[in-house]
This record gives sequence, structure tokens and C-alpha cells, in this order.
Amino acid sequence: MIDWTDRHCRYFHRLLSPHARLYTEMIATGAIIYGDAARHLDFDRAEHPVALQRGGNEPEALARAARAGQDWGYDEINLNCGCPSDRVQKGAFGACLMSTPALVADCVKAMRDAVDIPVMREGHARRGRHPGHGQAPHRSGL
Repeated sequence: MIDWTDRHCRYFHRLLSPHARLYTEMIATGAIIYGDAARHLDFDRAEHPVALQRGGNEPEALARAARAGQDWGYDEINLNCGCPSDRVQKGAFGACLMSTPALVADCVKAMRDAVDIPVMREGHARRGRHPGHGQAPHRSGL
């Protein structure tokens, strides 16, 4: 959740649930590659297991950001394909990716080829985007 599940929120969640996998807020690829990586990637060792949730639609850039996440010590890389916010729609990622499954497959493959930790795709079937489906979460290795 953008602007919510920062390292402070995750640390609090770890106190509530000692063994659940925690997820970062969705972080745009450019923020890691061109921005303040430490600001976005730092986490406390107590947060493990923790997954880096990625937002983006360019396989090469996602692969670079996935390598940064692995080097930073994350346990999993997660590609968000479900966020419906206006911010991610302008960047054509998040829920927008659900309409381009071949691109999602290319993105996941590029990240898997770049790292040795698990890479997962997180998505949601949302009303309006996929008629006849509710908001059931979908998690797959795609």
C-alpha cells in the first residue's frame, strides 16, 4: 500500500505477527534505480521474511530493481499487478498490467533471470477491468 506499509508500519506488523511475510509499499522502479535507494529499500532485520513489492512495466528496469532488492537482503520480489490508484495508472503499471499478460510474463521472466530469490506476481481481478469477477486476490508464480 503506497505511503502506508513503510518500514515503521512493517516493524509494527511484525510485532503483531511474528511469522507472516511482510510486503513493502509498492515502489516504482525509477525510485530505486534513479532515486534515493536507501530511503526506499532500508528495513530492519526483524522484518524478515519481507518482500519488495515492485511497480513498473519495463522488464530491463524491473530486473535492475530486483537485483537491488536481492542485494539489499529481501526474501522475495513481488510485481504488483493489482493497484488501481490514479498514480500508477498514469505510469501504466499496477492494475493496468492485468490487460497485458504477455508483458507481465516478460517482466516476471526478466526479474527471475536477474535474481536467485523468489519472484511472484500479485494481482487482483477487479470489477470493471475483468467483468464477472469480484475482488478476489490472485497470487501466482506466472
